[in-house]
Amino acid sequence: MATIAKTFNQTESSSLSLTARYNKFIEDLKFSHFGLISMAILIGSCMGGISAMYVFENQAPLWQFIIGLTFSMANLVACIAQAPTKWVFNLFILSLLVNSILILVNI
Repeated sequence: MATIAKTFNQTESSSLSLTARYNKFIEDLKFSHFGLISMAILIGSCMGGISAMYVFENQAPLWQFIIGLTFSMANLVACIAQAPTKWVFNLFILSLLVNSILILVNI
């Protein structure tokens, strides 16, 4: 019975640039692409709904709701269309960031 052992070299990982680490992370996410899609739909939709609630509760301008809705819908469209992993991840993070900012502004 053969096993594969992978050693971790601290100097190897610290010498990678930020872009190289990001690309490696995206490559690792490709294994669980459909899991990422399901979590992005679930968490992105909940954050968009919470953001919309705070915007309307605070009687904020309509453009705040439109911005939150736009980024939430972009996330959902990328997930439902089964876009590449890089697109899904980037739009998910962008949606979380925008909706979190809207929530913090309207608390």
